[in-house]
Amino acid sequence: MGSTSRVGRPPAGNSDETRRLIVQAARERFARDGYRATTNKLIASDVGLTSTAIYHYVESKAALYAAVYCDTIDRVYNGFQQAADAEAHLLARYSAVLRRANEMQVDDPSIAGFIVAVAHETQRHPDLRALLAPQRGRHQRFFESLVAQAAVAGELQPDVDQAALADLLGAVLTGLARMTVASGDPSRYAAAVDVLERFFDGTLVAAR
Repeated sequence: MGSTSRVGRPPAGNSDETRRLIVQAARERFARDGYRATTNKLIASDVGLTSTAIYHYVESKAALYAAVYCDTIDRVYNGFQQAADAEAHLLARYSAVLRRANEMQVDDPSIAGFIVAVAHETQRHPDLRALLAPQRGRHQRFFESLVAQAAVAGELQPDVDQAALADLLGAVLTGLARMTVASGDPSRYAAAVDVLERFFDGTLVAAR
């Protein structure tokens, strides 16, 4: 009696929760094992479904990967926007975004692991690219918006290249995420953000 029995299609009221569990299990599998090694059968087993029942929720592994991508990106950038909206100025808003990214990584390491792997997986499996289209470009648009708001508020010098600044802010976050995934140590991310904030407020380098 110690094992959990697998079930077929659950009652309609459980559909949303079951789909959420499938997406979570799939993200963990894709982040840990990669797209090729992950199968819908394994994901179904993780959730406690039969191999047949999972197809009530997803059409294929590629469709499931796209669903995980869209869900993850939406979750991440909604969280970033919420963090940024709580601050008034660009550097404080950016620091809040970096901190929120670290919190997400601590709470669920599969989020960063999955996102970091997406570029590699879409190169190896070009058919995935079109399926990811609804959320493609969200990263760039978010940082362009952050910079544009700062410019409108008069926070930037007139000669600042706003596109280059958006690229820089996005690249720093992406680089920190890759470092954290590679090291498996979110504390390094937090320590790096501490140093960056000291760079922002002028306390990093000793006065000459």
